[in-house]
Amino acid sequence: MTLIGQSSRIVLRLLAAIGGGYAVAAGLAALTAVILFITGGMPRSEAVILASMLAFLLYLGLLIWAFAERSLARLCLVLAVAGSASWGAALGLMRLTGG
Repeated sequence: MTLIGQSSRIVLRLLAAIGGGYAVAAGLAALTAVILFITGGMPRSEAVILASMLAFLLYLGLLIWAFAERSLARLCLVLAVAGSASWGAALGLMRLTGG
């Protein structure tokens, strides 16, 4: 493997970790906030704050996992699917509840 190939893989992994990890964490934070609010357990503002604080821990875990995962393709696939699913579920629940 050449030096150019190795550095491009590192850059791709960085982009996937930072961008994809943020998209997944933000999507799951949105989904968590919507679920906490819908179930009636929390006011909307408190649900958003709790979900955001938990998303920081999730984002940290995703960043660590992104560099521990051997396969760059699997990393990108998992982040893309998890991000799409979480954002889709959050937006779907918001539309269903009129929120």
